[in-house]
Amino acid sequence: MGAGMEDAITLSSGSDKDESDVEIVDAYAGGMDDAKPFIGREWTVAAYNVTPGGDDDDEEEDGFGAPEELCRQSLSLVYSTIDENYPEGTLQLLSDLLQPGFYPPRDITSHLLRGILLDPQSPQYLCVQAFNLLIRTQRHHMGDKTTIPWDWELLTSVMASQDHEKKYRCEVVRMLLEYVVQTIEDDFHFKLSVSALHHSIAKATMSCDLQFTQVRDVIKWLFAAIMKSTEHRDSKETAKERDEHMRMVSVFQRMLSMALEVDRSPALSSAKLSQELFHMLISSVPLRAHRMLLLESLQSKLLRCKLLEHLLDYACPQKIRLPMSLSLLLHFLKNCILRSDPMDGAQRWQKWEELVQLLWMLLLSYNKVMKGHLRSSLTERTGRVRPMIQTTHDTVSKQAVQEAVVSFLSRSQADLGQALPLHVEESLTYLQDHLLDVCQC
Repeated sequence: MGAGMEDAITLSSGSDKDESDVEIVDAYAGGMDDAKPFIGREWTVAAYNVTPGGDDDDEEEDGFGAPEELCRQSLSLVYSTIDENYPEGTLQLLSDLLQPGFYPPRDITSHLLRGILLDPQSPQYLCVQAFNLLIRTQRHHMGDKTTIPWDWELLTSVMASQDHEKKYRCEVVRMLLEYVVQTIEDDFHFKLSVSALHHSIAKATMSCDLQFTQVRDVIKWLFAAIMKSTEHRDSKETAKERDEHMRMVSVFQRMLSMALEVDRSPALSSAKLSQELFHMLISSVPLRAHRMLLLESLQSKLLRCKLLEHLLDYACPQKIRLPMSLSLLLHFLKNCILRSDPMDGAQRWQKWEELVQLLWMLLLSYNKVMKGHLRSSLTERTGRVRPMIQTTHDTVSKQAVQEAVVSFLSRSQADLGQALPLHVEESLTYLQDHLLDVCQC
């Protein structure tokens, strides 16, 4: 697609004998390295068999038993440095005291967060030290909704300040967000392992059923980060800020994944979230770069599938009443037409390239949804091996596939007055071959 993106496509037949899947891997130059480990992750209980108070893989935690809160007597010097507003001393003393098996009380972590990390006067090196201590504390003793030193009011206050006076440096906002999402994720994984998601931080703060206004906040922050991460002003400082905003995109996507899974029906939550994302997309009229970054950074295949369905239906002049299926995908292939991007110039074929990529993404996401039973709740799909779901609308003929591809090529040539570039035709051919492989008639 754009100049900053490289695409690698690998194919498989999708048969029961071959467990490999078709995947499109997109790498953004300068900024996505930190986000890659999270993209495409789906939640399972088995993947997060954790216990409160530490990381089972951290050898320094072994043999310490249940963690204990540091006593006030041992923290007397720490409190003195806080009273004297001597953050260097506070951080040094805490670094020495914070050992496996021990953790500071909430008022200390609250000071690290609000009094040092979020102090606009704190130099960068002190902010980094405070952030590292917060993460160490989280590792030694996992916080829950009664012990975390942050709340939603703090988050909204910090994010709102960035829209106006930019009270906090980008690096500080990103560190705050990473700490917040780490506490939510750790608690989510533990509560999931003991079937207590209803008592999780995620349920209290980002439930689509109970706190959808706050989920809207996350979506608003996500779009702001996407817009800022794709700015093209040339300066070293701007490039650094773009990188920070790209990392924030990953953090917000992690939050949306938990918002989708924390309630009992991912299917209903994905419908709410995808509608919200879709309306934000069409109302803000973003560039292709914004649209593709949003889609490719989505971690939930279910949410990506639903959002793509909305986008392609919006771009399809001939509406049809079909549930998401291979039949609907062929309808999109045969009829959709996208608007040109303002950045295309004379290269009007790029909108057809984008359409091929969106169809690929829809096919891959839909395959994952049906194979992984992602519309079911996490607890329902854990520990069960079930066959891939197929509906009557997934039965398509080879003739129907070929007709849809011929229609696509005919429409693109009529629009452009010439054939598509070779690499776009090749991508379309791969899509056709994969669809033909799964045809049952």
